[in-house]
Amino acid sequence: MPKFEFVNVACPGDVKQHSTAIRRHVMKDIGKARRKPRTKKGKVIMGEGSSSATTDQDEAQPSSPSRVVRLPSPRMDGTLHTIVFPINMDQKRLNLIQYVVDEARNTYRPFRFPWLTMGLSDIAAWHITLANAVVYRGMKPGEKKSEFTNLEAMKWYTLSLASITKRLADPAESESEGLIIAVTGFVCHDASIGNFERFAIHIEGLQRLINKKGGLHALSSPFLRLMISWLDLAGATYFNSKPRFHIPRDSITQIDTSNNSQYLRQLLQSWDADCPTLGDIMSAMNATAAAAAYINQNQDTPNFWIDDVKIARVLSPAFHEILTLEGIPLPDDPLNPEYSGIAAREAFRRAALIFLAAIKIRMGAGALEMGKHLEAFRQISQLPLVNWGLVAELNLWAHIISAMQEESPSRAWHVLTIVGIMENIGLQTGNQAMDLARGVIWVDAIDGGKSDSLCREIDNYLEATLSQRLENIPVDPNFDMTSGNIES
Repeated sequence: MPKFEFVNVACPGDVKQHSTAIRRHVMKDIGKARRKPRTKKGKVIMGEGSSSATTDQDEAQPSSPSRVVRLPSPRMDGTLHTIVFPINMDQKRLNLIQYVVDEARNTYRPFRFPWLTMGLSDIAAWHITLANAVVYRGMKPGEKKSEFTNLEAMKWYTLSLASITKRLADPAESESEGLIIAVTGFVCHDASIGNFERFAIHIEGLQRLINKKGGLHALSSPFLRLMISWLDLAGATYFNSKPRFHIPRDSITQIDTSNNSQYLRQLLQSWDADCPTLGDIMSAMNATAAAAAYINQNQDTPNFWIDDVKIARVLSPAFHEILTLEGIPLPDDPLNPEYSGIAAREAFRRAALIFLAAIKIRMGAGALEMGKHLEAFRQISQLPLVNWGLVAELNLWAHIISAMQEESPSRAWHVLTIVGIMENIGLQTGNQAMDLARGVIWVDAIDGGKSDSLCREIDNYLEATLSQRLENIPVDPNFDMTSGNIES
């Protein structure tokens, strides 16, 4: 029997250490990595500016001393002409930013305006902001985003890169917060267009700059700290690796879950009793439940789903707990007492990441990692000889959460496994299974009718298997079908 191993890596650069083992494993993408506070009206304070805000050249100029820059919020101003830009903005360039502002009235994109304001504080950050705006303006619906096919985007990207390269060689500039803002802009740009190979290079450089600065907490801008952490988590979820940074101190962690997680706590107690050596998953499940509870309590608040900073502060602790879990090898022998527990632990972990990815999609952030985790869960679900009856309710929740994000026929195996777990615990209908899953960890806002569709598939399968069983029941030849009497 092949050997399976669930692998987490500390960073994408460590993948080479595991590549040989990974290729031998069925679960091929595990561990694999291919190389606001809300802004106030009027004025907002952002991080240090490394370049003069009044220069009229595109190229980076000699830097001014690090300072706090007061900037108007683009969201609040009726005209862009009141904004002090870090470069000369002719009418063509103003039209580009006007497009960003106008599009925002019809299309919500998380962190658009907080970052736009941050980008104004640094020349290189503004250049990469313009590159990103050009990519989005020229993109057709459903088209893959890339700056390499757009000369204007490449111009701004190249100017930003040249500025950063020059300043990295300057001992004074290399420790400025403005440079950190600029490199964060590159990371943000890479994530937004889905270029995670380049993302890995840029975030590694960003980590070195931040470590040199004294850590994430040493940065003066709360939004910058949150944005870096959020991007770090986006990369970690995509690569299935550990985060590079701690979550910001102002993340929302104190959440009342007393009325929402009682059933989950009971299940986790059973898990702890059955799998005492795998109890580390409990903190990740509790953190995911806390995020779900907060959303359920506040989702009807006006503008909740467009409060990007608040949702990021809610989701970040859960992502961090899940992604910091250590990988555990799956034993070769299915008779090993921990075989099913280790498989289930990984199923819970992947299901939690799928669940949080669905919330990201609901908030408009997108989740390019979703496909990777769904594929990993399919591999887990098909592992041989796993006893999914081990704390069956948690395993049922995990399979339902994953199956809801799949389309037929990709979830056929999920349905088969779900029905098997249902039979194990005496559930007879799809609705009963859904009600149980809702009692574990659930957010109605990400359902969108998916649970009803899955429920119908489960019931159809149950009906088909029942009919087949009835057909296989032998009929007594002495049984009188018309009278109902048995002949003597």
